[in-house]
Amino acid sequence: MKFQKIFRLELTYQLRQVTTWLYFAVMLVLAFLFIMGNFIHDAREGYVQLNAPVIIGVVTVLCCVFWLLMGGAVAGDAAARDVQTRMFSLTYTSPASKADYLGGRFLAAFLLNVLILLAIPISILLTMQFTGVEPEIMGPFRVSSYLSSYFFLVLPNAFIATAIQFSMAALSRKGMASYLGGVMLFVAAYLLGQVLDASLRKWGLGTLIDPMGFTPVMSHYSSEWSPLEMNTRLLVPEGMFLVSRILWICIALGMLAFTYFRFSFILPETGQKRKKTNQPETEVAAMTWLKWERTEPLPRVRGSFSFATHLHQVRRITATSFWALAKKGTGLPLLFLIALLVGAAMPGNLKAKGVPLLPRTDQVLTIITAPFTEPGKFWMILFLLLIFYAGELVWRERESGLSELSNAAPVPEWVLFLSKFSALSFLLFSGLIFLLLSGMLSQVAIGGAQVEAGLYLKALFGFQLVECLLFALLALVVHVVVNQKYLGHLAALLVFGCIMFASQLGVEHKLLIFGASPKWTYSAMAGFANSVAPWFWFKAYWVAWALLLAVVARLIWVRGREASIKARLQLARHRFTRATAFTMALALGGILLLGGFVFYNTNVLNDYTNSTASAAQRAAYEHQYKHYQNAPQPLLKGVHLRVELYPSQRRVTILGTYLLVNNSHVSIDSVQVAPGAGVETTGVDFGQTTKEVLRDEELGFRIYALSKPLAPGDSLRLRFHVNYKVTGFANSGADAEVGENSIYLRNLEWLPVIGYQPYRELDAAAARKDHGLAARPATASLYDVAAHRYAPFPEQIRFEAIVGTEAHQQVVAPGTLRRTWTKDGRRYFHYASDAPMRNEYAFFSTTYAVQEGKWRNTSAGSGQEVAIQMYYPPGLTQNPERMIRSAAASLDYYTRQFGPYPHHQLRFVAHPGNNFGNHAASINITAEEGFFLMNPKADERGFDLVTAVVAHEVAHQWWGNQLKQAYTEGAGLISESLAWYSAMGMLEEQYGPAYQKKLLSFLREEYENPQTKAALPLLQADDWYQNYRKGPVALYAMSAYIGRDQVNGALRSLLANHLPGKVPFATSLDLYQELEAVTPDSLQYLLHDLFKANTFWDLKAGPATAQQNKAGTWQVTFKVQALKTVVSELGLEKQVPLKDWMEIGIFAPAKPGEDQGKPLYLQKHLISSKQQTITVTVPRKPAQVGIDPNHLLVDWNLMDNFGEVKK
Repeated sequence: MKFQKIFRLELTYQLRQVTTWLYFAVMLVLAFLFIMGNFIHDAREGYVQLNAPVIIGVVTVLCCVFWLLMGGAVAGDAAARDVQTRMFSLTYTSPASKADYLGGRFLAAFLLNVLILLAIPISILLTMQFTGVEPEIMGPFRVSSYLSSYFFLVLPNAFIATAIQFSMAALSRKGMASYLGGVMLFVAAYLLGQVLDASLRKWGLGTLIDPMGFTPVMSHYSSEWSPLEMNTRLLVPEGMFLVSRILWICIALGMLAFTYFRFSFILPETGQKRKKTNQPETEVAAMTWLKWERTEPLPRVRGSFSFATHLHQVRRITATSFWALAKKGTGLPLLFLIALLVGAAMPGNLKAKGVPLLPRTDQVLTIITAPFTEPGKFWMILFLLLIFYAGELVWRERESGLSELSNAAPVPEWVLFLSKFSALSFLLFSGLIFLLLSGMLSQVAIGGAQVEAGLYLKALFGFQLVECLLFALLALVVHVVVNQKYLGHLAALLVFGCIMFASQLGVEHKLLIFGASPKWTYSAMAGFANSVAPWFWFKAYWVAWALLLAVVARLIWVRGREASIKARLQLARHRFTRATAFTMALALGGILLLGGFVFYNTNVLNDYTNSTASAAQRAAYEHQYKHYQNAPQPLLKGVHLRVELYPSQRRVTILGTYLLVNNSHVSIDSVQVAPGAGVETTGVDFGQTTKEVLRDEELGFRIYALSKPLAPGDSLRLRFHVNYKVTGFANSGADAEVGENSIYLRNLEWLPVIGYQPYRELDAAAARKDHGLAARPATASLYDVAAHRYAPFPEQIRFEAIVGTEAHQQVVAPGTLRRTWTKDGRRYFHYASDAPMRNEYAFFSTTYAVQEGKWRNTSAGSGQEVAIQMYYPPGLTQNPERMIRSAAASLDYYTRQFGPYPHHQLRFVAHPGNNFGNHAASINITAEEGFFLMNPKADERGFDLVTAVVAHEVAHQWWGNQLKQAYTEGAGLISESLAWYSAMGMLEEQYGPAYQKKLLSFLREEYENPQTKAALPLLQADDWYQNYRKGPVALYAMSAYIGRDQVNGALRSLLANHLPGKVPFATSLDLYQELEAVTPDSLQYLLHDLFKANTFWDLKAGPATAQQNKAGTWQVTFKVQALKTVVSELGLEKQVPLKDWMEIGIFAPAKPGEDQGKPLYLQKHLISSKQQTITVTVPRKPAQVGIDPNHLLVDWNLMDNFGEVKK
């Protein structure tokens, strides 16, 4: 009965609290926002039905993760309220057993959390049924979808979290311990699970360590399940997910058991069990009072209330508050531990595609700094801790029972607020010192890069500290305003969430998002690249807001027992002094002046367009000008430019001339011109009288009527001026392409283009529907013949440019550098192409280190010599030489296999940026600065990815530049897959089979990622994995089966049949037809399986037996199992009959340092049944057997392809 009474009292008490129903309302709103903000878009795009079981499950776990901190308030209040309210002297002496007390409180907290989480399915159901969602994106209503999510996700999550949080609060007798428990669970679920599962590729471990099921459920949604499974399959724990559920339930039960045995009814003050007695509980009642008289008068003490006294009070209260936080385990020790873990994880984070990077300071800073508006996984932990620290400081005196004394002290409210903020600031400062030391020591431990202490100081204490202080002040103000600790935490979390997800909520301008600003950036080539000024002005604006918020917090600071809103507002009126009015006026003036200045820069000097307006513009472009798409237009054949670059002035002028030719069969009476966005294009002149019949500056479309129509085969010259000067800064920050230390211009963004541009159209299905546009696929169908005639910027042009820049910089442009000279203190460079090139190019101006090499074409009578140049960041010398070797070997191999390279130069050109991407235009291959930081010598795999990437990019000089693919499905197979296949051939020829094996292993790493098999066939694929990984392996498999010479011959034929710039452009169907022509009839099935069908093999080799013959040879016998399955785009799997040739391999024992022994036998066998026995004779003693040992076929489980030979 005592258990029931305690349970009933706790349950009814918390049900009467407003906070309980507030938490319920928050969960209702969160579920609604997740559906409308994230998943309705996916449903409209056709990925999945909106009410699919997996969508309900994903929304559920997302809400559960964010509920953790609310659940902590419920559990913490149930476990520690008696101590916090000083009622323990009654409850601890009541005749209730420990089991009754703890059990009743825990069960009530658990049921309350179950009730709060019931809001999730209710909100999902209401959103699906009553918000006007289109019926066509909904599937049939299934109660089981809601029940499975509630019973398999919500109930276990509620039990696990409540048990852990309740136990931590009961043992520590502090409700805030449950908040820390919630943070720990949040980190494990939302951060650590994702890091282990994806970033560190510890598949399964992330699921195991995730207590909320967030990682496995999100994995099902994002990659593992097919569309069919997502729409029909219920979320039921299985496999590692089931193990994780059982493990965490056991941990929760263990925590409850531990709490039961460790908890005791001990008085917090005395450490003694309270005795049940009617006698006085202290000696005070039995004391005999002594009479004491003072004969001397008391001294008079004069109060000092000067500003100096207040500053002294600030110092003392700051020091006391700081040490109160710092000495706890959650203070400096925790911050030190976090910094230690960041340092320990640094080598793993300083990698690109598995290749270690030189630990340059700017790379380390990308890991240990982040704005609080986009905190990333690591900084999110620290900002959550800041919310906790702010609550502890605001409530410190009240929870320790000293609030009556401190409130009566002659200390102004501004002293109290400033002291709390200063204490929090010093704690943050200490944490940043730990991070600084962590970063520096990591650099020293890894080695190979100079530690830039000054850059650390600027980044951490010039930029990051401001981010932290703004958020710290916001958290303090929220706690002061809310004036209820748990609600304060919740409110601060909601504010933090709104800031992080502001863009999803429709708020994009950084003037409207507290603390938001353009990111500051730093790279060795560009320095801070004009990013400091925008950051500074936005932060100054938000500092003014912070000052205003601080004034508000000071006015409503709680002192005494009167804490109602009415009483606080009355106190605020009394506290509103002249000094307060002056400070508030100063803050408001700063907000208006700084906000006006920022708005003038972002919205007047620069164009500001949010995503909604941008979509509307793209829709308007299609609505108004689509009918011009098929109008005949002249073709660009030549470009002559005079470019003046002024980096120090951040200004560019371009005088251009286009040679336009009418390649159509009809006369052209008007020319459509689309000027570059964001630049001023003037002086348009066609060398004859023209009339501007249309000029739409907003949508970037003009039409000029020619007085003399352009006859078929005739040409004309288009002259134009382009001017650009950086004025102020945009909402996204300063223009990084035009900086004081570097300029990087791409013609596609700066120069006018001819004709209607389909790439400007809206492609998202939902957006097209919203704007009344006809539905169409994002990428044209492979079988749409009309689409074969379109490719973005396919023109082949003769190029010439004279480019001027400042005296200390170098200019790189396409073509041969004819000459360079100096005039009027400026350097000039004259570039011209030796042969037609693709109409995609860029200009670079900065300070480079240059390394050169040469390649000579040794083919008979060629005499071609190509200059290979590396323009790289000064000081990064570890890669240019290997890049030159790879480029030379690539030119040699590709020229022999596919045809001549048409130019006399090949360059790799770095441009500022810490990423690692490359882009191959004609002649010049662009590489971001981060690519040159890759350090293959330190790669434990013994694999030189830099050499491989260079080979891949050089191959694009054939695949993508000489052979231009149509903009249809399968376009990536023509460009990216062929480029990687070509690189594989060169690398195998140059470095041998061992290197090739490592490259194939690298390409197959994606097989290890949990993902769905549902996909389009390779011929129609347009996703990254298919184009960059599966496609190259499929092409390599064909070369292994029919011979590399046959495949390369087919590629030569493909090039010959699709000359540069000629329509129709190449498609994957053309590639298939060429391969089909060289594939023997016996292997046509393989070509079909690899490219026309989405085929998977499941191959296994059983244990083998080996017997030595009299001749000394060994007879090996083993069984193989084989299945072949075709998977549709929706995920329907169908087993198909087997009659496939597969490699069978038998291998000798591996020598030390070898992964596998040398092959004793490697031949293809016809496998025609699911299980087949293989018997082979080999010359030496075998150790291992395998089916498809080189993994030529698409088999996602590679480990079971081998079997050991039994002794």
